[in-house]
Amino acid sequence: MTFMKKHPFLIVDYDSSVKLLASEERQLKKWLSFASLVVEELLKKKIIPSKSIKSIQVSLLICGEQRMRKLNHEFREKNKVTDVLSFPSHEDLRKMNSTDTNLFLGDLAICHQKVKSQAKQFGISYMDEFIHLFFHGLIHLFGYDHELSKKEEEIMQGWEKTALDKFSQIKKGAR
Repeated sequence: MTFMKKHPFLIVDYDSSVKLLASEERQLKKWLSFASLVVEELLKKKIIPSKSIKSIQVSLLICGEQRMRKLNHEFREKNKVTDVLSFPSHEDLRKMNSTDTNLFLGDLAICHQKVKSQAKQFGISYMDEFIHLFFHGLIHLFGYDHELSKKEEEIMQGWEKTALDKFSQIKKGAR
């Protein structure tokens, strides 16, 4: 298990059950530290109604297809591999005005092989697809679900676009 705290706001406790290349691991740590700045921006834009949050914690599992299929079957009754699963620790943060200063959002699982195949399919890097799935899962942890309705899907896509645009700005500035 790797504990990462590159930025004091977003704490990502992650574990990988697949072997990552050393370069992938380095870039993953760097990009997750950038993600902290994005999450702060999302909170400023009111992704959830809270003014008191000082830090957010997320557990992240990077796993293989077999493990992802098992998780998807066990928790969603879908016997197939998916790219990202979210397990929120709160029913819906949008409906509660959290007074927690340190908020545990929940758990994410991202399938390593799906990231690789989708990155190739979309003509982007592994890390670009990984961070997209990370934000997608994170937005689910905040209480959004594109499977509920078209309106909810549009709201979630808006937050994803906001997150990815901000991430892109941060990434460009760090070069």
